[in-house]
Amino acid sequence: MFIEIENKVKNLGILLLLVTLVAFAGCGEQVNHLEIGEALLEQGKVEEASVEFKKAIQKNPNLARAHFGLGNVAAKKQMLEEATVHYRKAFELNPKFVEAYRRFSAAFVEIGNPDDAFQRKYKPVAQNPEDPMVHIDLAVFYHKWDQTRKAIEEYEEALKLDPDNPFIYYNLAVAYQDMGLFEDKSIPLYLKSIEMNPKYDDAHYNLAVSYLKTNNLESAMSEYNKTLEINPKYASVYVDYGMIKLQEKKFEEAIAFYDKAIEIDSEILEAYYQKGIVYAFQEKYDEALKMNRKSLEINPKHTHSQFNIAVVFHKLGKLDRAIAEYDLALNIDKNYEDAYYNRGQIYASMGNTPQAYGDYISYSKIVKAKTGSEAAALSLRGVEDKEKVQRYMIPSFKDWLLEYDD
Repeated sequence: MFIEIENKVKNLGILLLLVTLVAFAGCGEQVNHLEIGEALLEQGKVEEASVEFKKAIQKNPNLARAHFGLGNVAAKKQMLEEATVHYRKAFELNPKFVEAYRRFSAAFVEIGNPDDAFQRKYKPVAQNPEDPMVHIDLAVFYHKWDQTRKAIEEYEEALKLDPDNPFIYYNLAVAYQDMGLFEDKSIPLYLKSIEMNPKYDDAHYNLAVSYLKTNNLESAMSEYNKTLEINPKYASVYVDYGMIKLQEKKFEEAIAFYDKAIEIDSEILEAYYQKGIVYAFQEKYDEALKMNRKSLEINPKHTHSQFNIAVVFHKLGKLDRAIAEYDLALNIDKNYEDAYYNRGQIYASMGNTPQAYGDYISYSKIVKAKTGSEAAALSLRGVEDKEKVQRYMIPSFKDWLLEYDD
């Protein structure tokens, strides 16, 4: 069986940055330093850009875009802790600075989880409990490491302290969405975020996906349209359009939408991954392999793509190669239960009962640990019911990496 899609990172919007540029027009010499710094940074002249941004800040310490520029300089130099400081300063000065929130969270995610990370995030909360931003920092940390309930507690505390911040509503909506609480929690929170910031493309996009989760296709399509009105290059919308067409078995239309997403963003993993699923449906296995390998080029840890490569060889009857590919999937994720199950099928067909038994036991233990229920599985090899097979191959809708406006 082909497995579901997982996390993704969305495209970076520039709308509010352009608004900010207009807002600062006419501010005098500091704007010239700012614009020179931005031009230099675009040319890859990092140190020269840094000098210009600092000059702009000397002229006007409250110039959010200059602090944002210094954050970008630090990020280019892989000085991520320093980058988060500058990004935070930018959106503290301008709470509507969407891109600063986005870059702040992206840098935070990339920093990773050093041993003292929790203490570094928790200590400011103890020292400044009335500062909403320290609660947001801690919430992002919890959310990143799948402690969603604790993240929600911190977001809600931040919301009490800063009830007019649309990004807190947004992140809280993402957290509740991760818990599958759509109609009662995530949808109203996304709507509140949009009410406060109607041009927030990611809020419209994620609201659309929440509506899809509740089978409200009409509302979902409305929000997708609004997302594209704000940001015509929001590639993930086209991926989701493709997914909808995939579910409707309109494969050529699905491919066209995936190609549109790739045209916008050549590194959008989900488009290649889902194209691979379409090609597998069509029994174009060489193309399916090509798409999944492209996904792995983008993210070598994308277990689902590796698993699907194994499934292709499994379906082709190249069983030794399929075993090797399932092994690779398990090297990425040793708890990938379907790889054990499918590999067990192969061993059983070869008459290798001990190996098959070991794989089925591993499968059963993992499923029970994850779900609390005994394992029940469908063998796709040899199943003639194409509808039943297809239900297993269609990917579910995606989750999100936690970012302030991503």
